[in-house]
Amino acid sequence: MDKKWLAAAAVLMGILIYLFVGFAYHSGKMSSIVKELQGHQGNGTKRYHIVLIEQERYHPYWEMVEKGAEEAAEEYGIDIEFAGAVRNNMDEQLNLLEKAIAARVDAIIVQGLNEEKFTPLINKAVGRGIPVVTIDTDAPNSQRLAYVGTDNVAAGESLGHLVVETTGGSGKIGVIIGSDLAASQLQRLDGLMQVVGQYSGMEIVAVRSSNISHMEAIQQAAQMLREHPEINVMVGTSATDALGMLQAAKSLRRDELTIIGFDNQKETLNAIRSGEIKGTVAQQPYLMGGTAVKLLYDHFQGKQLLPEYYTEVKVLDRSNVQEEESL
Repeated sequence: MDKKWLAAAAVLMGILIYLFVGFAYHSGKMSSIVKELQGHQGNGTKRYHIVLIEQERYHPYWEMVEKGAEEAAEEYGIDIEFAGAVRNNMDEQLNLLEKAIAARVDAIIVQGLNEEKFTPLINKAVGRGIPVVTIDTDAPNSQRLAYVGTDNVAAGESLGHLVVETTGGSGKIGVIIGSDLAASQLQRLDGLMQVVGQYSGMEIVAVRSSNISHMEAIQQAAQMLREHPEINVMVGTSATDALGMLQAAKSLRRDELTIIGFDNQKETLNAIRSGEIKGTVAQQPYLMGGTAVKLLYDHFQGKQLLPEYYTEVKVLDRSNVQEEESL
C-alpha cells in the first residue's frame, strides 16, 4: 500500500513539475510578446515614433529625403511615418503639423517654410514635450531642437557664381523660384541677387514662382520669355524649375537660351550631359533625411545637439556631372 502511495505521489509530483515548467516558459514568452507590443526592443529601450512632414509627397526631392530618413530610422530602431500634401500646400502642411502634435508623437521633422506661421506651431509642439527638427528650411526664431539642411543664402551665392562663370558676367536673366512664400527659396534668390548685382553687365529682368510644380515651371518660363524676349539666361532655384524652363525654351524655339538649375534630379543630370542645361547646384536631400533622424536618436539618448547642421552643396556642370551618382 505504501509503495502504491509513493508511486502515485511521485507521478503527481512529476505532473506538477511539468506544469510549473510549462507555465514558466509560456509566461516568459507572453511577457516578451507584451513588451514587443508595447513598443520595446530587446534591449529594453523605448521604440520611438516620429513623423516627417514633407512639402510635397512623391516629389523626387522629398523621395530622396524620405529614403535617407527611412534607412536611418531602421538603423536606430525608430518607427517613422511620412506625411505631406499631394501638391505643395502650406496650409495642408500646417494642418498635418497640428495633427502630429495632437497625436502626441515622440518627435517631428518639418520645414519651417514661413516663420510667422510655423514658429507658433513648432513652439506648441515643444511646449508639449515633442522635440522638433527643422529640415530644408529653418525656423531659427522658434524653439526647434536643430536645423538640418542647406545654408540657402550660401547656396544662392553658389548659383550666382555658376551663372557668372557660365555667361562670362553678362546677360539678361529670368529667374524661376520654387515658391514666393518659402523662406528657403527667397534666401536662395537673395544669395543669387547679391552675386549678380556685383556685375554691371548682368541684370535680373523678371522673377516668377513655379509653386514647386513642373507644369507651372513650364507655363511661367514660357510666359516670361514671351514678355521679355531679351532674356538669354534662365535660372531656377528648385528641383523642377530648370526642366520646366528647358521644355518652354524648346516649345518657343529658344535654342540659344542658357539654362542653369538647382538640385540633382536624374533628368537634370541627363540634360547637363547633353549640354541642354549648363549646370546645377545640387543639394543632398538623402543626407538631410538621415541626419535629421540620427539627431533625434542622439537627443533621445541625452546627447547635446548643435543648433544648425548644414549639408554641403555641389556645383555640377558637364565637366563633373558623371561623378554624381543618383540615389
